[in-house]
Amino acid sequence: MEERNARAVPVEKIVVGLAQRPGTEPPCADGADVQRLGEMVCAAVVDGAGHRPEVVRYAAITPAVITHIGAAVGGLAGLMAAGQMAAAYDRPPHASAVFAGAQPGQPTSVHWIGDCRAYGWDGRVLRQWSTDQTMGNWLRWNGGAAVELDAVKHDNWSRLGLAQAGAATCRQVQIPSEVALVLLMSDGVSDQVPPEVQARLCLEHATAPQLLADSLVAAAAEDESGYRDDATVIALLRAEG
Repeated sequence: MEERNARAVPVEKIVVGLAQRPGTEPPCADGADVQRLGEMVCAAVVDGAGHRPEVVRYAAITPAVITHIGAAVGGLAGLMAAGQMAAAYDRPPHASAVFAGAQPGQPTSVHWIGDCRAYGWDGRVLRQWSTDQTMGNWLRWNGGAAVELDAVKHDNWSRLGLAQAGAATCRQVQIPSEVALVLLMSDGVSDQVPPEVQARLCLEHATAPQLLADSLVAAAAEDESGYRDDATVIALLRAEG
C-alpha cells in the first residue's frame, strides 16, 4: 500500500546529459558544470588551452562559478567573474567557455567567449548558433577575399578567452524555445566529429540527452597525427508536456 505521506517526484522539464572524455595528452583540461534553480537549468563548458597544471585547475573550477553566477545574475556576469579568476595565477590560463541558461517556455540564453560552441537541434537540422572567436574568423570578417583563402590556417586558435571576458568581448544569442535540444561542446568534439555524424547522432538520440552526450564524446576520433583532444558535451533537452 502506498504511503500517504510519500512525495511525488517532480518531473524535470529540462533533462540534462553530460559526458567527458580525456584526450591523448593527459590530464584533461576541459571542465563542465550544471546548476539547477527551480525549473531553470544553467550549464557551462570550459576548454583550457594546453595542459599546464594551472590550466587544468582553472578549467576544473571555473564552470561552477559560471553556472552559479549565471543562475543568479546572468551568463555575461558568470563569464566575467570566471575571467577575473585568471588573474590569480602568475601566468593567467587561456580558456574558452560557453554558458546556457534554459527555462521552460523561454528561449535558451547562450553566452560565450572563444571557440566553445552551442548548437540547436530542431528535429531536422543541427544548427551552430555560436560563432567561433578565432583568428581565422577575424580574418574572414576583416581581410577580404584574398585573406580568406588563408583563414582556415588560423582556425585553431582563439583571439579571446575568459581572461578577456567583458561586455564588449563576450557574445550572446537567444535560441528559440521551439528548439527542443541544445548542445554545448568543447572543440575536442566540434573539430573531431564530422558535422554529418553529429547530426546523425542527434537524430538517433534526440530524446535521450545522456546517451547523445556519451555518443558524441565517444565519436571524437584521433586526427592524422594520432592526437585526440579533450572532449566535453552537455545536452539540454526540453521535455515540457
